[in-house]
Amino acid sequence: AEPADTYGSPTPRELELLSMIEQGLDNTQIAENLSLSLRTVKWHLSNLYAKLDVKNRTSALAKARSLQLL
Repeated sequence: AEPADTYGSPTPRELELLSMIEQGLDNTQIAENLSLSLRTVKWHLSNLYAKLDVKNRTSALAKARSLQLL
């Protein structure tokens, strides 16, 4: 796998989480929906935030929309 730069492409799983955040789900609900642990959801989100260069879900949604990921 090549190293993710700031604008590395989000993985299909990260995009899936992003769309669930957009639907207003919290991390616990996302974990339940995807049969993942809460820790795994947080790990995916932290990777996604790094790629989008943001610190939280609100900023992630705004950035994802500006990049037309959503």
